Amino acid sequence: MFKSAKKIGIVISLATTFVLNSLEARPSIKQFDAKQEAVFEFLADDMEYNQSIVVGKGHATVINLDYYISANQATYDTKMREIILSGDVNAYKGNALYLKAQEVKIKLQEDYSFLEPFYLQDSTTGLWVEAKNAEYDQEIYKMQDASISTCSVNNPIWKLKASEGKYDMNKEWLTLWNPRLCVYDIPVLYLPYLSFSAGYKRKSGLLYPVLGNSNDDGVIYSQPIYFAPHDWWDITLTPTLRAKRGGGVYGEFRVVDDKDQMLWANFGYFGDSNSYQNTYDLENQEHFGFQLEYTRKDLLTNVQNYFYEDGLYADISQVSDVDYFRLTDDKAEKRADLQGSLLTSRLNYFLKSDSDYVGIYGRYYSDLESTSNTKTLQTLPQVQYHRQIDKLFIDDLYYSFDYQIKHFTRPIGYRAVQQEAQLPILFTQNLANDYLNVSLSPVFYATQVNYNNVDNGLNLKTGRYITQHYQFKANTDLVKEYENFGHTLNLEALYTMPGFKDKKGDFTTFFTLPGDSQELRLSASQHFYDTNNILKLSHRMRQYFYLEDGHKVGELENEVQYFYDYEWSFLSDIFYAHSENRISEATHKINYDGEYLQAYFGHFFRDSFAKVDWSRGRYGEASYIMAGASKEFANLNLFASLGYDYKEDYFKTWQVGFETSVRCFSFGLKYVSEVYPMLTTRGAEARDDKYVLLTIRFIPLLSSDVKVGR
Repeated sequence: MFKSAKKIGIVISLATTFVLNSLEARPSIKQFDAKQEAVFEFLADDMEYNQSIVVGKGHATVINLDYYISANQATYDTKMREIILSGDVNAYKGNALYLKAQEVKIKLQEDYSFLEPFYLQDSTTGLWVEAKNAEYDQEIYKMQDASISTCSVNNPIWKLKASEGKYDMNKEWLTLWNPRLCVYDIPVLYLPYLSFSAGYKRKSGLLYPVLGNSNDDGVIYSQPIYFAPHDWWDITLTPTLRAKRGGGVYGEFRVVDDKDQMLWANFGYFGDSNSYQNTYDLENQEHFGFQLEYTRKDLLTNVQNYFYEDGLYADISQVSDVDYFRLTDDKAEKRADLQGSLLTSRLNYFLKSDSDYVGIYGRYYSDLESTSNTKTLQTLPQVQYHRQIDKLFIDDLYYSFDYQIKHFTRPIGYRAVQQEAQLPILFTQNLANDYLNVSLSPVFYATQVNYNNVDNGLNLKTGRYITQHYQFKANTDLVKEYENFGHTLNLEALYTMPGFKDKKGDFTTFFTLPGDSQELRLSASQHFYDTNNILKLSHRMRQYFYLEDGHKVGELENEVQYFYDYEWSFLSDIFYAHSENRISEATHKINYDGEYLQAYFGHFFRDSFAKVDWSRGRYGEASYIMAGASKEFANLNLFASLGYDYKEDYFKTWQVGFETSVRCFSFGLKYVSEVYPMLTTRGAEARDDKYVLLTIRFIPLLSSDVKVGR
């Protein structure tokens, strides 16, 4: 016979001793560890017991250190250390529902349980698993006839059905045997085995593949393989196959140092078939490359040293040709310093103290649209010593010193080594109640250029240039607050006047000689702010005057940015060449960034006579219009963009498409037309490509891009 224990508390110690009390509380059973902390608690509205069997009815509840489990009824065998929960069993982990079942059998000593039917859900990823039955043993669930998805449980858009499955709670890893991918219960893909991460922790394994098809390259397949042996580094290797073109492998490497700075590297190789190379007359049959990015401060120094700060900056990109970026993912090209066809690599290191600065720099240029880079002049290396500005004898009198040596080299063509020394002495004074600041600076400058490897009939003699010139500067910074807005104004004039100079030998157009001629630079900038100190309008102008050689006037730059509100903005940047009486370069752009609509319209123009300036990406003429828009609906995003060269009368690129998504599924389709360069034996040639890109994602399990060329 079972005896009623309603409203009587029952406590079970580790020695399974029963202690009865008459507390006016819900009947319960507790188990304690050696520290007398409750590790297991069993409660119910009504409890009946007979020797070693305890039956709880009505809101039966089992609580341990990790879980809270509720059911209609629970039977606890204290001798076998086994508890069976039945009827609407719900298990909670934290504040979220973790699993559901109709019956759960738990063996307390073995940390083992049996669930039938079984339902489990991860509150972080939204992934749920449903099975006919499951066994739980040592943090591992073993399931039969399982279904997995992240969609709605009632009517999922997609789900995986498997004959067997295993889920490791600690590793958050799900393994399935004979899985079938079903879309609304219609099987679309079968695999004999599938294993993947069901959480967000870094784990080694296969990543989502990329599938595609192109008329030129044939079937495209890439399979990323991810390795994460430690928390501080990982690597991804991606074998790639293009059926009509060839194959290769790409890799991405990441490592975090002791200062939490990341070193990122990308590398890869792709080989074309003989028939593909001959068909398109490619300059290179093999395409390879390497990229590295790393920034680090306090590499060798500490605050107790004379040089208390140092730093390393590396941005290295070396690729065989422009096709390397097209054969890998977009990340490689976006992270490269690529201006048109010019790829720049930099490697810098500096040491700094309160008084001195030492820097070593290297810069390497690669013209990816040229069949040979042997004539491109490189700076390898450049060494600089700089004495920080310091007081000289009296107040308002300062000096600094700078010395540099630059090594310009290349395999073919002249090379040069330039040494420069500059000693400015600065006297500064505030006038007109600090509204005006004026300064006078005599500057002593000397440089020498030694040439070697001179050929092609050139007769370059060592260049020597010594000058003592003057710089006069006047500037003012004004700030005023009005009733409805605030205004800042900066005006500056810098005049350079030659003094003594001695110039011998040859200086090619590559070198600039400060103080060689009279120059006047006028500049102005102003900013308008609203009453909330938010920038509404900025305006900047700059003009050079060269007061010798026919009184030439340099380009006038005028830049205006207007922010109408948080959504609308306007940019205009114009360079006007007085010598040609027309604009040399101009950029205009209107941008709208609303909550559900984003749009832009812009124009860029550069005339053929515009001075080439590699340092700011200015080279070659250009004339194109760019525009784009995207509109967001509840689960749909429409987008379109274009780039049109109105001088050559062709669309450089345009695309139109849509994306639709819910939490567990997304689908996208776009049509793309683009013109891109390809390096042939005759140099870079334009190639027109049109394709349809279909994107399907079964989140978070499968993501696939299908590209169809035309």
